[in-house]
Formats: sequence, structure tokens, C-alpha cells
Amino acid sequence: MDLRFIWEALIVLSVGFCLLRILGKKTAGEMTGLEIITLLAMASMIGHAVSGDGLWKTIVTLCIFVALLLTIQSLALKFDWIERWFMGRATLVIQDGEVIPENLKKLRLSIDQLEAKLREKGISSIADVKSATIEMSGQIGYELMEHAKPITIGEFKKTLAQLQVKPPQHPKQNSNLFNEVILQEHQHPISPELE
Repeated sequence: MDLRFIWEALIVLSVGFCLLRILGKKTAGEMTGLEIITLLAMASMIGHAVSGDGLWKTIVTLCIFVALLLTIQSLALKFDWIERWFMGRATLVIQDGEVIPENLKKLRLSIDQLEAKLREKGISSIADVKSATIEMSGQIGYELMEHAKPITIGEFKKTLAQLQVKPPQHPKQNSNLFNEVILQEHQHPISPELE
């Protein structure tokens, strides 16, 4: 029995994994149509390779898929029309608290779906939204009206300073989780149960 297919499968999966790492970190919801198509094509090629379509042919095809996607992404940074054609653009769906029905129709998005996206962001009223867009990834981007914006710590401190009130003092905060990523090491020892 020829067990060469096991090694070929491992090689193809390793190459596929490395190529996906080159493409970057994105969830499926953040990908453009072109990225999703490339990912599906790569998955299909990997499946065919495991069934015996040829190791080198599969690896070269996977590299071509990734090279083409990277080329288009690079050109999209330089040429606006390429970005618009291959990646798409955000579409305005709310302006000054009013829904733009024509743009919802273009996106084939119902008002209920739009309202669900707003609720997921903690927005309870369309009237509180100055502008909202459906991004290329399908996510919603929004800017709130002045009266609906949350206050920032900077604004709070400025108001307290104007009132000449000292802000409450808090004990020393726990370490920042982002510092661990920046420093690439843990701030505190990890419990043996978690290792």
C-alpha cells in the first residue's frame, strides 16, 4: 500500500496554512468577495490535491491564487477604480437620522435587517444616528448625533476641572492586556492549571 498520499496531504495543508498566514488575519465577516472566493478556491484545490490531483500542480495553483489576490490588493491601494471594482465601497444607509431607502434596495437589505445591525451596536433609535454606512464587509459603520454620543474620559475630566472638582482616585489598575501583546510576554505568571 502506497502511503505517499499522507505526506502529500500534510505538505499541501502546510503550504495552504502558510499562504493563509501571508494573506493576513481576517474573520470571514471582514473579508471582501474576492478574498472569500480565493479562500474557497484554495480549499477546493487542497481537497482535490488530497484525492490525488498532483502535489506540485496543487502547490503552484495555490501560490497563483494568493499571488493574484495580493497583486489586486496592492493595486487597489494605488488605483481607486481597482479598489471600487474588486473590493467595493461603503454605502450610506442613514443620513441625519433618516433611512435612505434607495440604498437599502441596492444592498437588498430590509429595514428590519438594518435595525438589527443597529441594535447589535447598542443603538436604540435611528433618529440618534447622524450617518451610517454598510461597509464592504457587511458590517455597519456609524456616527451618532451630538446628543447621543457618550461622554469620554477626557471630556469628563475637562468638565470636572471647570467645576473645580477632583476626580475620584482609583487604586492601581491591573496590567493592560495589550501590553502583553506589545511586549510579547506575560505580565504575571500563568497558573499551572491553565498551561
